[in-house]
Amino acid sequence: MRHLNRLLLLFLLVLLPQYVHCEEIHFVSREQVDLSNLLSPPPALDSQQQHQEIDELLAFQKNRTPAMEAFARADADRTVFRFADVIGNNFTAEKLPQAKAFFNMVRENADYILGPTKEHWNRPRPYVADTDIHPCVPKPGSASYPSGHSTFGTVTSIILANMIPEKQKQIYDRAELYRRNREIGGVHYPSDVEAGRIAGTVVAAFLFQNPAFQEEFAKARVEVREALGLPVK
Repeated sequence: MRHLNRLLLLFLLVLLPQYVHCEEIHFVSREQVDLSNLLSPPPALDSQQQHQEIDELLAFQKNRTPAMEAFARADADRTVFRFADVIGNNFTAEKLPQAKAFFNMVRENADYILGPTKEHWNRPRPYVADTDIHPCVPKPGSASYPSGHSTFGTVTSIILANMIPEKQKQIYDRAELYRRNREIGGVHYPSDVEAGRIAGTVVAAFLFQNPAFQEEFAKARVEVREALGLPVK
């Protein structure tokens, strides 16, 4: 029994740094950014705007092509490397391990802030509100408002644009496609996506005020720019 207790203690000591690290990734706290107090409420289920947004999604559904559906499914992956098509072939997870870890921390921080807001509004997904909507992307298990993909795509694009200002326009244009693919995919209303764009902008602004974030950003920036053959200074 004593031997088993020692093994258990050793196991917990090994895990402890991982739990500490999980706390450290939250550069921005929920107390700093309470999105439920910053965003306007989503449209009511019986409102005119709600019906208009349903009509928009049905129009997307009617007109989307197999190529558009494939693009939306690919963009369901919440990774910074979805921006590789506008940044370059060397912008890969394999070549940029430090940037990969950094942007994973950013995504987790954004999710941490967004979670209570989704629960607060608890807006049903479009395909729940209207059974004529048939998503072409995986159905998420969370509430609809604000869009987590839109939030992530926005905060990621702002960080990338600051890392690679030479490609600022291409990055922001790609972020717009990333956000729009949630509507094309049938899993988010336009107002979800717009709220995510606002949320991502707010989160990014607070991230850049955090010294720990700035330190990690600087290291990831060097790795990315060197991989792309761009001057570091």
